[in-house]
Amino acid sequence: MNIFVSRLAAFALGWTLGAHSTVIAQTGPTGASQAVVTRGGQYMGFGEGFNRYYTDPAWRPLATTYVSPNGIGDGSSPATPAAVSTVVAAARPGTLVIFARGAYRGCYELSKASSGTYEAPIVLYGERNGDGSLGVSIDCCDTGRRSCFNFEHANHVAVDGFDMSGGRYGVRAVGEGYAASQHARGLAVLNSRARGQSHDGFFTGAVDWAVFERNVAHGAGKGDGHGIYISNGSDWNIIRFNETFSNHSSDFQINADPDSTCKEVGIAFDDPRCDAFAGTGEGGQGASDYVLVDGNHFHHGDGPGPNFTSVRRSIVRNNVFGPQARHNVSFWQETDNPRLGSSENRILHNLFITTGRHGVQFVNHSTRNEFINNVIVAVRADGATTMANPAAVLMAVDATVAANVYRANLYVSGRMDGRAVNGQEFGRSDFSSTWFQGFPLAIHHDPDIYRPTRAAPFLGLGQRSPFAPSDRNGTTRSGPVDLGPFSAR
Repeated sequence: MNIFVSRLAAFALGWTLGAHSTVIAQTGPTGASQAVVTRGGQYMGFGEGFNRYYTDPAWRPLATTYVSPNGIGDGSSPATPAAVSTVVAAARPGTLVIFARGAYRGCYELSKASSGTYEAPIVLYGERNGDGSLGVSIDCCDTGRRSCFNFEHANHVAVDGFDMSGGRYGVRAVGEGYAASQHARGLAVLNSRARGQSHDGFFTGAVDWAVFERNVAHGAGKGDGHGIYISNGSDWNIIRFNETFSNHSSDFQINADPDSTCKEVGIAFDDPRCDAFAGTGEGGQGASDYVLVDGNHFHHGDGPGPNFTSVRRSIVRNNVFGPQARHNVSFWQETDNPRLGSSENRILHNLFITTGRHGVQFVNHSTRNEFINNVIVAVRADGATTMANPAAVLMAVDATVAANVYRANLYVSGRMDGRAVNGQEFGRSDFSSTWFQGFPLAIHHDPDIYRPTRAAPFLGLGQRSPFAPSDRNGTTRSGPVDLGPFSAR
């Protein structure tokens, strides 16, 4: 078994916003985890602090231990697997724990005292089946935190390749406190599935330098109902090539939660500890800064679509958003401090699908964003046919949002609320499913179906952005570019 799959070499893109610059790597979704930034590289103007299992193809464990559902051995070889609870409790920096294929029941926990380090992360790895599918399932227990994996201020831990069902959370990770110096760091959750949790499939609170890549989250229930929930001012996160669907609440949510991270501990919303950007001392616990949301498929939720709440200086690119049972994507905040709006973000080359309420909205001082090269579509079902929907809201903007830049976006059917299509954008009243390889409104799981055909009216209408140099499938963009997450060529 070779679990050390090579990460594809990635290419750089720059970031210029205020005094910040970055090098971010980008590759297509080809099946193995591929780091957005390599070990020791720069990420949005900062030296990276991610998990070496994710960033470094040369990483090797200091020790390897094997476990199985009924292990009674010493764990020194696949033939003598140990019990999971014993091995996880004894894990130390640099330990690789390999879970043998099979069905497990339990909740496994690491704490601050049993953390990995940047140089030597702890890795929990689930063996694959012969066809590459997930070979390790965990029925999350019904005691304690009720999480298949619970990390209480545990740093530099990687989870790779698990099918988790039930409980409150599939993976739950939290920091020690709200202050920036008390955040956990270096979580990587890769190639896993969370389904049927009562709260959230994947949940973090106050966790910096976290990566969620190539995961699936569905069926989260009424306890909270999110597929992926990033909370409590988490900064420098990557959410990439994930799928969420059929979750009770917002299927994907970043909520910095200033009501708890600031107000609850006696810090005013306009105190620099609350509203300053991450990386400035103890600043930024009331916002989430420097997040990459890239190439995801967030669709067919039972409630609203993704929420970006007090998210700043981030890149949102090459995603498919919607349709959703309620409204689709929202950029907003929960205070009256303008500095905590979802601002200074780059929203590039996404597809937004709405069947009624807004496809995307900017409200509550969510301003100074760049919204470029996107496709926003309003549709409805007429039997098995997908039709234009002029009654649906494509975009909603309130009076607090005056400095967003909108360029080379296509608005299809539908109507605008709070602004009009400008002279640098495009609008059409008609819609045809022949513009895409397919355009089903029923639930489905392959975002590639939205690739444009040669008949698409949004080919070659945009200018290449250095912040989205390739499409969702890794095709390099050049010259006049196609709008949306996919290129036709």
